[in-house]
Amino acid sequence: MGRISVPVQDLKDTVKELQNIGDLLGDSATLFHAAGDRKDFKSFAGDSKLAHALDEFDRAWGEGHERVRDNVKTFSDNVDTIAENFTQTDDDSAKALEKKDA
Repeated sequence: MGRISVPVQDLKDTVKELQNIGDLLGDSATLFHAAGDRKDFKSFAGDSKLAHALDEFDRAWGEGHERVRDNVKTFSDNVDTIAENFTQTDDDSAKALEKKDA
């Protein structure tokens, strides 16, 4: 029978890095925040078409970050579950072998 080796620690490290990515995305600034949290973009853009375009871009940027954060969290949770399942299976197999040898 062959030997199966699963790099569980690598999976756990990946989960940590994914969580870091999610945190960094959550902390990233939008144009609105970079502009000093003004009420709207018109106060510094001048042109209402440009202000509207900036506002639309900023909203889409935020929504995109939100989707990426959600996907990173889902993937991170799934990888964490996989690592836990491999560890649990390994522990259960070891206990079963110990009982068999006893």
